[in-house]
Amino acid sequence: MKSFWIGTITAVFVAVIAGIALENTDQSAEARFSTENVRL
Repeated sequence: MKSFWIGTITAVFVAVIAGIALENTDQSAEARFSTENVRL
């Protein structure tokens, strides 16, 4: 169960960092969410 919480917290942390990074770019919402611009 501990690993589940670590994974959940990590996923939320990564999502927050990604959100901040996207907010700091000048891309439009369409460019932001298009599959062509996805970077894994």
